[in-house]
Amino acid sequence: MTFDQILTFVTVYRLGSISKAAEKLYLPQPTVSHRIKQLERELGKPLLIRAHGIIRLSEEGSAFLPYALNALAALDQGREAVDHLKQGLTGKLSFGCVNSFASIILPPILDSFSKAYPNIALQVLCCTTQEQIKMIKNKHFQFGITRYTANDPAITFRLLHSHPVYAIVSEEHPYAGRASLKLQDVLKEQLILYEPESMFRKKIDLTFNDLNLHYNAQYETNNLQLIKHWIKSTLGIFLSFPLYMQAEIESGEMFAIPIEQNPFPLNQLFLMYREEELNSVDYLFLRHFQKAMEPYHPVDQDDHDST
Repeated sequence: MTFDQILTFVTVYRLGSISKAAEKLYLPQPTVSHRIKQLERELGKPLLIRAHGIIRLSEEGSAFLPYALNALAALDQGREAVDHLKQGLTGKLSFGCVNSFASIILPPILDSFSKAYPNIALQVLCCTTQEQIKMIKNKHFQFGITRYTANDPAITFRLLHSHPVYAIVSEEHPYAGRASLKLQDVLKEQLILYEPESMFRKKIDLTFNDLNLHYNAQYETNNLQLIKHWIKSTLGIFLSFPLYMQAEIESGEMFAIPIEQNPFPLNQLFLMYREEELNSVDYLFLRHFQKAMEPYHPVDQDDHDST
């Protein structure tokens, strides 16, 4: 039983004619008749009686009619609710986010959200994981987007994206186009890295120390745009994951090369929140956000509660 069959049945009943119903629905008459026959076949009883050019309800049709009308009315109400939500929903959406994600990936997601829900005000605060946790607990906002988890039982962390570290190089670099690189190949080149105080840099340093390897950190910064400039200038290799270089990689300006026997921890992106604090606007954005992240190969896993 389909919506089209129910709509066709109700339209024929209201107009009392197959031809008029076909005209109303912009359908050929055989299509209208076929839909009615399919519906009657599924129900096992005739719904309409055709005699002397007049169409009237059978006993079974009279019994089915109120349910058909209710079904159509419920769908109309659903459409109205969606239209009202898109056009009239008001409120304020506030959340935290790490700088790198906010500057590269978040803008188009916010643009599409604002287009769908123009009456919702937006506030995005860029800060560290620990700062976001404090602000969630102080109810400045209900959720945040971060690259790291924390040992805090009050906060839930949901993994959104996970990817191994790649060697990112410019299109002019001698390694561009290589299918993969050995770690020894990477160490022959100058490295572009985040500043030593960053969490990601500490993970890189720890990995090299565990392997008793030394590297040449020629360029260091906490600014992603400057990192991109150095990569494009063919000044070295940037160890990271491709998410933040997606546009440049797709355009061919940069190459993301897998590292053989990759020793580095996965790069990850998490949603952090307190379930009981989320409101309807938060849930609305989170559904929109997760759908928008699908092209970036999000990871579908169970919630990771920090303990």
